[in-house]
Amino acid sequence: MQLKKLLVTLVSLWFSACGINSLPKSIDAAQIAEPIQAQRFVLNDGFQVSLEPPIGFNLTPEHYGFVQPESFSRIKVYEIEVPYQKYLASLTKENLALIKLQLVKQQKTNLANAACHLIELKQIVAGTVFDKQLLICGDELSSVVVEASYPESANKIHRQAIYKSVNSLLVNVENKLRLFTGLPFKLTDTPEYNISKRFRNSLVMLPLSDSSGKSSVVISHGASENTTINQLAEFLISSGSSPEDIEILANEEAKLDKIAALATTAYVNVAGETYWMKQVLSYQDNRFLLVQTRAPKTDKEITNQKLENLLRHFEFK
Repeated sequence: MQLKKLLVTLVSLWFSACGINSLPKSIDAAQIAEPIQAQRFVLNDGFQVSLEPPIGFNLTPEHYGFVQPESFSRIKVYEIEVPYQKYLASLTKENLALIKLQLVKQQKTNLANAACHLIELKQIVAGTVFDKQLLICGDELSSVVVEASYPESANKIHRQAIYKSVNSLLVNVENKLRLFTGLPFKLTDTPEYNISKRFRNSLVMLPLSDSSGKSSVVISHGASENTTINQLAEFLISSGSSPEDIEILANEEAKLDKIAALATTAYVNVAGETYWMKQVLSYQDNRFLLVQTRAPKTDKEITNQKLENLLRHFEFK
C-alpha cells in the first residue's frame, strides 16, 4: 500500500511538472482518495461533537482531539460550562494577557448555521512562538471550544489543514440530558421527585406523589457580597413575602455534600393558606448554593423526609 501511494504521488508530480492539470479518467477514477472520517467526542451528558482530523494527525489520550508530535501541533476540543456570551465577554485583551496570550484578531463566523467566534492568538512557549486559533460556539448553558496550536513557522499547507479541521466542527446536543450543565452541582438520583424545569441557574423539581402543584423543590446558585450566611438565609427565605406573612422558626447547622451549610425553616402565608418552608444554604467566597422546598403545612413531616433523602444524592462538582 505504501509503495502504491508513493507511485501515485510520483505520477502526480510528473504530470504537474509537465503542465498537465488533470489525470486521464481511467487513472483518476482508480485513485479516488478515501474520505476523511470525522471523529466523534462525547464531551458531556447530551453533548457530542465531531471533528475531521488533518492528514498526519492522530488521536491522543491527553485530551479530546488530535496531535502531530513531529510538528508540535495539536487540536483540542472541550466544553466550558459557562454560557456562550458570558465566556466570550471574559476573553478580553487584558484577561488573555494575564495567561500569556497575545490577541491578534477576532471575528464572528457562521458554522453549520450557528453563530460562532474565531479568535487568533500568539503565545511563546520555551522560546518558540506558537499561533493559536480558538473557535468558540455555544448557548445559554455552555460553550464549546476548538483550540488549535502550531509553531508560527508552520507552512501555509499545514495551517490550512488545521484551519479546515477546526472549522469541520459539528455539534449535537440533547438538552433533556443536559440537566446539570453549567450548574455547580449534580444529583446522582432524584428519589420521589421529577425534574420539572431547568433554568440557567436553577432546577425545579416536583414530588411524584403530588399533582396539586403546591409542593416543590428549587435548587439554585448565585453570588452575594458583603453579607453573612445568616443575613443571606433570612433574605432568601423571605423573598417574595411581606414581613407579616412569614414566621421564621429556626436556623440550624447543616451539611451539603459534607460542606457547612445553614438550614432555615419557616411558615409562610400564601393566598390565605399556610405553607411550611425549608431551605439549606451553603455560602463560601461570595457564592451561594440554595436548596429550598415548600409544601402545605400539613405535609411538612413527609416533605422534610423526602428532602433529606434527596440531598443524600446531592454532589458539588
